[in-house]
Amino acid sequence: MRLKHKLISFDAAEMLEEAGLPTFEELRDKIIDGKSVGADELRLAGLGMAKPLIDLRITRGRIQKILEGITFPGIVFKKVEGGAFKYQGEDEQIESFELAETPFTIGQMRKLLELREEEVRAVFRDPKLDVDKVIQKSEGKIAEDVPQEGRDNCPLIYVNQFEARGLAELLGYKLPSERQWERAASGTGGLKRPWGNELSGDKAVYDDSGTRPVGSRPEGRSVEGISDLIGLVWEWSKEGVFRGGSWCSRFPEFLRVDCRGDKYGPEYRGSGVGFRLARP
Repeated sequence: MRLKHKLISFDAAEMLEEAGLPTFEELRDKIIDGKSVGADELRLAGLGMAKPLIDLRITRGRIQKILEGITFPGIVFKKVEGGAFKYQGEDEQIESFELAETPFTIGQMRKLLELREEEVRAVFRDPKLDVDKVIQKSEGKIAEDVPQEGRDNCPLIYVNQFEARGLAELLGYKLPSERQWERAASGTGGLKRPWGNELSGDKAVYDDSGTRPVGSRPEGRSVEGISDLIGLVWEWSKEGVFRGGSWCSRFPEFLRVDCRGDKYGPEYRGSGVGFRLARP
């Protein structure tokens, strides 16, 4: 692999277009294979996000930074170790997996729409509630005191399970299974909540006036550093059941790891329902 010894900065969208690559997985494979890579440092600029998605240092023909952090668009995954855990009070086993650090946001939806508009619009098949209206309605449920600069970091809501699954597949990921979600939220010991058992407004967004930026309750993160598993938004699972409670949940029993939103079908959409991504 020839080194050109200079910094090359690409907008991620331009890089994908130039390389003719529809996914970051293919981009990763191309880099690993040594194709069209000849710079000391290649930086993909995070699709307009504040932080870069990936920073590759290529020295003497070898990639020195592991490529496991490649995400799109700006999604951070946290590893959850497999093994024994409690699911709905029973002993279970699960394989290791990765779960997105936060629910999918309005800003991520905007950027994905910008980059892959035709494919995104094909996911939203309801003519009365296309992706533009979903974004608009999501913005309409943000708490009034959230500053303008934080509004894009609020969760995307009003998506049904079919749309959530379609967006996940478009990005090359999946929705978490109920077992994966519960393992991430309860740890291995069957906690009621990621931080312990007692409900606290310092650790979860609930009984509030609207949605808030993801990660706004850092004290409520799981051991793996996953945010907002309780409160903020109910999250779709791949089984068509949503989990975790939301910003408008008032009753503690809805804000528990073992609570299952199974009374609605996968076509349901609401102001308190969003999703997050998972991968093996």
